Amino acid sequence: MPSGDHAAAGRTFIGLVAGTFALGWAAGVLLVLKSWHLFHAPRWLMVSGAGYVTFMLVPIFCGFGVTWMSSRLVSRGWGNAGLGFFALGLCGLIAGLMAL
Repeated sequence: MPSGDHAAAGRTFIGLVAGTFALGWAAGVLLVLKSWHLFHAPRWLMVSGAGYVTFMLVPIFCGFGVTWMSSRLVSRGWGNAGLGFFALGLCGLIAGLMAL
């Protein structure tokens, strides 16, 4: 494989990893904010240690989880259409959660 193809494949992979992590991170942030709203968390809890921990860890874990799942799908041969439907499903899940 010529070096130009290697560089293009590297950029594509980095874009996939960054995009899926950002999508998972955003889903995690919305999950934390919506769960705080649903459980009627007091305002002091959100700015306490427990609030900081949930706001920092949950989005990161969701980001890594979505990135891991999408990389597994790519390694199994899923193409752009399959990953697009995966992202659309995740966006639908987030929209359904926000509608609660």
